[in-house]
Amino acid sequence: MSVFKNEMLSQEYVYDFAVDGGLVSLIDLSAKEGYKPLPVGALIQNVYANVATAVTSGGSATVSWGNADVDGYSGTAKAKTALVANAAFTGDGALVPSMIVADQTFSVNIAVAALTAGKVYFTVEYVVPGRDV
Repeated sequence: MSVFKNEMLSQEYVYDFAVDGGLVSLIDLSAKEGYKPLPVGALIQNVYANVATAVTSGGSATVSWGNADVDGYSGTAKAKTALVANAAFTGDGALVPSMIVADQTFSVNIAVAALTAGKVYFTVEYVVPGRDV
């Protein structure tokens, strides 16, 4: 498949409690089978999160998502109470477009307390300016 310069591209990642578990941890979604890191040269334009199944916890769990900066795409950690079915989020203005200089992971960070359920789809939109991919 040929990709043209400056074409908007996207990659989807999925956090699924039934597959990924819910322990307090950093989970690299881009390392899962069928997924891959964001490519070198990508300029991220937006990141969307869409909650398919409500995120639940016996405690005050929070979830954030990002790369090396674990809340770099979510803006701030989201409380489990905000992660209800059909909720949608963008980067809350925290996403500053910058060129990816090395393959970059996409991770979720579960903090404060373990999760007991949840499924969230993430879509990363990006362009690779000035060259073919």
